[in-house]
Amino acid sequence: MLKNYLESVEPRILFVVSIIVLSIIGLIMVFSSSSIIAMENHADSFFYLKKQSLFLSIGLVTMLICSNINTNFLSKNYKLFYAVGIILLVLVYVPMLGKKSGGATRWIQFLSFSIQPVEIAKYMLLIFIAQHLNIKNTRVKEFKIGVVSTFLPCVPYLTLLLMQPDFGNTVLICATIFAMIIISGAKFTHILSIFILLASSFLSLIYIAPYRMKRVMSFLNPYEDPQGSGYQIIQSFVSFAKGKFFGVGLGNSSQKLFFLPQGHNDFIFSIIAEELGFVGSLTLVFLFGILIYSGFKMLERAKDLFSRNLISGIIILTSLQIIINISVTIGLMPTKGVPLPLISYGGSSLVFTLFALGLVLALDKGKN
Repeated sequence: MLKNYLESVEPRILFVVSIIVLSIIGLIMVFSSSSIIAMENHADSFFYLKKQSLFLSIGLVTMLICSNINTNFLSKNYKLFYAVGIILLVLVYVPMLGKKSGGATRWIQFLSFSIQPVEIAKYMLLIFIAQHLNIKNTRVKEFKIGVVSTFLPCVPYLTLLLMQPDFGNTVLICATIFAMIIISGAKFTHILSIFILLASSFLSLIYIAPYRMKRVMSFLNPYEDPQGSGYQIIQSFVSFAKGKFFGVGLGNSSQKLFFLPQGHNDFIFSIIAEELGFVGSLTLVFLFGILIYSGFKMLERAKDLFSRNLISGIIILTSLQIIINISVTIGLMPTKGVPLPLISYGGSSLVFTLFALGLVLALDKGKN
């Protein structure tokens, strides 16, 4: 019955409504999860809510503008977008611009504003790959063309990300490009070979970096170091345990009282689980499901290959971010530092996620 109802509704309407509802929930939960720490750090319990509201306003305007963009501009200037992405990632290493935080250089600081370049750069790369696969469509089943020539342009991006270091987004981008190659029709044997290569590379990167290895060990047994590397995930488990079925009530989380680090950022889903319980968590997952479902429905009716490739890339990237973030909070994956789209606090993530979702609307509207 639900499936029939969803199929009867215009996908664009489902898409936009789910974005707005999720964004509103995000605002509410950012305030609920950050009010205490905001008062402690900034003497203003509304500090993070005000900033997130500003980010959301900018993001919605950006989405509206992007939804009316001429999509031919994207495909014709795909090399320019690729170059812009590279430049943005390089800027974090420029003195006076790059900002180091938590042992990683991932931010650009300009006056009182800071952005995380990877949040926009990854979409610049997707535009390039979408057009590349479009141009090489007739030869995509050739290993050299369909796989090698598609992954080679990603190497500068991945290298710059690993230098920051940002292993989480490196994995995210690789998985997205890998999925785009599959959808484009590459041979199974070619796909399997690149999967083995990527898996081996990631395992090697984990092995040679002690802090990554420590995260993996904490993931496998967080109770081995409950006050150190396992602390955050254990506190996340506590949030879920306290939430039970219906939660402790909106605003009543005790884990946000300086027990759970990053409760308004990467681990906001844990606070949602504590305050709104299993029912609230499941509702949020359902709303994400509607967003992804409507995105794939628009993908199905794409009238040209470039639109199909780019919509698939954006929707897959968004889906993977959701899956990774939630999986980390419930202990199914090691900590990755990937925010929950439209929900987690953060201007770069929110604004550029809405930018990308606006592109999906433009690619759909422009071809119907």
